[in-house]
Amino acid sequence: MEHLAEQPLVDFVRGVCAPPIARGIKAHLDAGCSKCQTALHSWNRVRHLAAQEDSYTPPENLVHMAKFAFVSQAAQRVQSDLPTTWTLANLIFNGFTQPLPAGYRSGTLNVWQVIYEAEGLTVDLRFGRRSQSKVVYIVGQILDKHATRAPHSDTTVELSTENDQLVATSPITVMGEFHIEFQEKGPLWLSVKTSGRNPVRIPLANPALG
Repeated sequence: MEHLAEQPLVDFVRGVCAPPIARGIKAHLDAGCSKCQTALHSWNRVRHLAAQEDSYTPPENLVHMAKFAFVSQAAQRVQSDLPTTWTLANLIFNGFTQPLPAGYRSGTLNVWQVIYEAEGLTVDLRFGRRSQSKVVYIVGQILDKHATRAPHSDTTVELSTENDQLVATSPITVMGEFHIEFQEKGPLWLSVKTSGRNPVRIPLANPALG
């Protein structure tokens, strides 16, 4: 018995082959050709997996937010070209690498956490953005690693562009907490300024950019 060619069988599974060819393939399969029936089963599985592919894709706004986590090459070049008057923070935790519970993956509110360290400070940041919104918010807390408390009350947090144009600023509470909201812009810097230490800088990629 002559077996079915692969391309007509694939077209049959996809439902795009011409009716006369489809009738011939169906008759061949109904005749009991086990090899072609196995091939049909395999291609049906491929079609089913392809149809489910979109469900494996994370929400676009969450993907954009994840780009906050990565220091761009431009940011690294900026630090190498400038005198050491500030300290680039080290990323020690990225919540995007932790899988979300199934019930949260399709929610309208996405929250993402990262933690940085530098100059004896721990900077805990949580970013959020609602679907279809261009407003990003940061809720953070700054702690002194050696004193198990917040740094001095004169500590401020600044959000600025690569050209040092100030976008937003916030003082910290006695618990070291702060909150900033801003419209999506180009690449940004988050700076923590406190007395007795170099300013700590965290480069943020814009979640709106691809």
